[in-house]
Amino acid sequence: MKRILPLLLALILLAACGRTDPDELPQSMTDPMTADHTLWQQEPYYILQFNVDSVISNAPNVMASASRIIISQGGTYLISGTLQDAQLVIDAPAGDTVRLVLRGVDMQCERGPAILSRGAGPVVLLLEDGTENTVTDGKNYFYSGSAVIESVISTGGDLLVTGGGSLSVSASHNDALHSEKRLVLSGGTVTVTAWRNGLTAKTSLELQNGQLSVACGAVGIAVGNEKKTGGNVLLSGGAAALICGGDGITATGSITVSDGTCHITTGGGSTLQSYGETADKWGVWGGLPQQQPTEESTTLRRDPIVSATARGLWAGKMLAVTGGSLTLDCSDVALYSTGNLVVSGGHITLSGGDTAIFAEQLTLTAGELTVQTARRGIVSRWLTVSGGRTSLSTAEEGLLLGGGYGQDQSPDETRCMTVTGGLLSVRSGTHAADLNGSYFQSDGVVLLGSGREQNPLRSPTADINGGTLLAAGYLPAELVLSTNLPRIGVELWLTAGRPFTVTAAGESTPLLTFTPEAPVGSVTLISDRLQRDVTYHLASGSARTGAVPQ
Repeated sequence: MKRILPLLLALILLAACGRTDPDELPQSMTDPMTADHTLWQQEPYYILQFNVDSVISNAPNVMASASRIIISQGGTYLISGTLQDAQLVIDAPAGDTVRLVLRGVDMQCERGPAILSRGAGPVVLLLEDGTENTVTDGKNYFYSGSAVIESVISTGGDLLVTGGGSLSVSASHNDALHSEKRLVLSGGTVTVTAWRNGLTAKTSLELQNGQLSVACGAVGIAVGNEKKTGGNVLLSGGAAALICGGDGITATGSITVSDGTCHITTGGGSTLQSYGETADKWGVWGGLPQQQPTEESTTLRRDPIVSATARGLWAGKMLAVTGGSLTLDCSDVALYSTGNLVVSGGHITLSGGDTAIFAEQLTLTAGELTVQTARRGIVSRWLTVSGGRTSLSTAEEGLLLGGGYGQDQSPDETRCMTVTGGLLSVRSGTHAADLNGSYFQSDGVVLLGSGREQNPLRSPTADINGGTLLAAGYLPAELVLSTNLPRIGVELWLTAGRPFTVTAAGESTPLLTFTPEAPVGSVTLISDRLQRDVTYHLASGSARTGAVPQ
């Protein structure tokens, strides 16, 4: 900075914008993470006007040097203008909240974070309505002391981004936004481009409202710490679009999706898959598209980011979808939980280059879940279906329970797949349900379509006392099937891609319709909706037959 004018407006505005006594702080500053900040102009505030290489301010608690502007106490600061190659440092006491109102700001710091909060107090970035704000850094940071800061915007306490304006953050060094505690987005349009990670926090991150767009070389949103305590993500509103070289969203604790819309692409998408002609490229993840050589620059300036995984959502303890809309297109696993995974609402559309869903225990109670493409649909140790509508389309197994039921391993009776309601439709290239455990069904509709010469239900035992089970394909001879329900078993050629229907004699509306992806020559239908004294017409393309349930 060539010149410093920190108190130019002090005589005009200081009286009106002095610091309020802590005991008389407005509600927006005593509880900043949940407060309404739209009335900030009715409260005392200071002004910081950036003029490329200088700053004009009426704040007595602001100091400036050749490369740094320091705010030393809490309050509201209205910031505008352009600041080049300088850092805004917040060094307020731990109990103070600093609210930065961004009104058309363009900030750039070449050797470190552009906005750095050293203390543990909350920081609010309020994007004024209708304004465009840009914050960028350089590729090489200058480190002094033991603290290593890797983000363009970094806070030692909570960080809230809100308002009706826009914020563009470009991280050439590593990460874009970081909070040592909570990070909350409750408004505005936030666009992030990051060499490594997009948004990171230690304890929690919540997207409540607004629009978030992230393009990054590694993880879009990462929450947690080395001790793996906390680390939770909540998507409760707004809209998010993430394009990541590695994982989309990771949390050492839990991930909950309750509202809003979220679109995530990881590792180049599901076309980079672990099977087929492109399998040799699978697992080569990380980096932004713009890291590729161009005509202007035929060589990369530094080694690109390399990621070990490219999952959509990864939770260390719990992953729950209770509402909202979630669309994932991932080279790796789309939904991954090392603990439980629960779907109790919302709309989920998955495309996976490998497995669509992996969990220790998966529970489907409500909502709509569609797997458009994947190598395997669901891999879990325990699976419970009690509601909702689930549709799986896979190249190999649709459902894989406990590693599958192979001839060289004994079944684990402690594992089971339980169906008590809902609709589950599986179209697979190999076994539709490969269960190293037991199958129980008391209600609901399960439609299983296997690959040719594969089994729709491969399990040691199956106990069906309610609902409907359609098995398109040959059931294995070793399956011990227990049921008292009406049953139809016929030899009938089902054509791939053509609807298979079951219609009661004299009726025009089919009792059941299912479209297999692979041709099979046998059908088994068990249902409490069948009547033993009624003839049913089964048809697929030109193949037709009639049968009376046993």
